[in-house]
Amino acid sequence: MAYANSVFKDETKLDISYVPPRLIHRERELQLLNEFFSFILKAPGKMAQRVIIAGAVGTGKTALAQRFGADITRKAKTQNLNLGYIHVNCREYRGSLFLIMHHAVSAFYPNFPKRGFSSEELLKIFMQILDEQDFHVILTLDEFESLVEREGSEAVYKLTRLQETRLDKPQRLSLICILKNLSVLESLDPSSRSTLQSNIIKLDEYKESQLIDILNDRVKLAFKPFTVSENAVHLIAELATSEGGNARFAIELLWRAGKYADADGLSTVTPECVRRAV
Repeated sequence: MAYANSVFKDETKLDISYVPPRLIHRERELQLLNEFFSFILKAPGKMAQRVIIAGAVGTGKTALAQRFGADITRKAKTQNLNLGYIHVNCREYRGSLFLIMHHAVSAFYPNFPKRGFSSEELLKIFMQILDEQDFHVILTLDEFESLVEREGSEAVYKLTRLQETRLDKPQRLSLICILKNLSVLESLDPSSRSTLQSNIIKLDEYKESQLIDILNDRVKLAFKPFTVSENAVHLIAELATSEGGNARFAIELLWRAGKYADADGLSTVTPECVRRAV
């Protein structure tokens, strides 16, 4: 993409799906995830893990999980360990355990048939694939609320109790569940709820100073040098703080402000560009 007459050098670094190599102000939480799952690299197959990541919109839940997934699979590769990371947005799959597990199976067999199986059968097929290929998987269920609201305790029970039906076989499937509010778990029966509540990483809303750091990092990645004014960054951080410390809102606003600067032929993103972009 050419940026000859633009303030941008790579606007893809502001895309919602982009995961930066460094997660500013989420280092502690990333380290905690690494600790929770360290057994996979040290003693694969000996245990499975379930972790919940909870936090409001724009607190970096998805980016945290995806950064962790990319990092741990890279480490596993250096050890010749077959470890996969599968990230599924439950809402995109209508909160259906069948569709979620079909997506997981399709990661190994892209042309796997969409009919003729129950969700329980797909779970068993998935575990059979992992056994046959000597694979371990961390399955992240993003917007986990959708699955709970549609299928309730039954789906959670199937997922979390799966290993217990496998007797002495290796434990190959671990879960990360991402949700906005922990109160969703209250609708589950006590048994299902207890299997999920052991390890919870709660992400607090970003403070204004933290949003400034995050924005400055994205400015370096996405914009040409000296094309975004410090006042513009501070205004975006202030506005995003009023939106509940929402980093996603801040980054999208930064991108739109850059677009207004380009449209007006400006060489710098100013606070006025930000105001117009709101």
